[in-house]
Amino acid sequence: MVGKKLFTRHKSGSLLGVYVLFCIIALGFSGSNVIIRPKQLGLSLFAIFQQGGTSIGRFFSETFNSIRELGDLKMEYSAALERLKHFETIEKDIKALEDENLRLKEVLQFSRDSRFQNIPAQIIGKDPQNYHSTITINKGSLSGIRKNMPVVAIQGGRQGLIGKVAAVGLNASLIQPLYDPNAFVAARLLSSRYEGLVNGSGEDSVTMRYVKKYARPNIRFGDIVVTSGMTSLYPPDIYIGTVKTIHARDYDTSLELDIEPIIDFAKLEHVYILQLRERGE
Repeated sequence: MVGKKLFTRHKSGSLLGVYVLFCIIALGFSGSNVIIRPKQLGLSLFAIFQQGGTSIGRFFSETFNSIRELGDLKMEYSAALERLKHFETIEKDIKALEDENLRLKEVLQFSRDSRFQNIPAQIIGKDPQNYHSTITINKGSLSGIRKNMPVVAIQGGRQGLIGKVAAVGLNASLIQPLYDPNAFVAARLLSSRYEGLVNGSGEDSVTMRYVKKYARPNIRFGDIVVTSGMTSLYPPDIYIGTVKTIHARDYDTSLELDIEPIIDFAKLEHVYILQLRERGE
């Protein structure tokens, strides 16, 4: 039992010893006579150990080279990942610049094509307590802005009403948006031409009230609502939004329409303050 364990523990050495012994015996029996030649025996043993040493050296050399190559591959992989992250960052920056370029082109195009003289401005603040109560822009009286001037914006190639100028400073102004409950806009349905009054609800929608009840068969979901121009404050046919809900209660004398604004106020960055003077005047 002990011998078996000892053989198992020194299995490699035992096999090598057997192999050496076999070689000695084979060399000794070169013919019919048993002749032991010490010189040949020594050379054979030296060749055996030399071959074993060479194999062991090759093994360690190849192992070392493999480890070094693996390290080099890891370094190259890490460098490739860094380059990929760098290219992804560049791609994102390029996309952001392209988007900004499109927005600026849209701003410039509207400023040129609008039938009204206008003052482009950038939004620089919103009330954190009431997201849609007031909007601050970076233009004021020094840029020609006056109180109650109408404010519009462009999104997706469509012009939409934002509200009006509520207060003016030298280099900044406050806008009262459509969502404000104190905001009122004379409006009409673009297709059927029925009129009403758009009023802010203080939430993410506005309401069109006082629409004639007999107009119900002519109103559809998605109908566009525009400014009517019935007051001197807002010019006519500026998009306000689309009809998303129709309330026709029996006890009401008029219809009430929930309106989805054309402009997504959460994505609003640039606006235009209309001076209500036609170009060339």
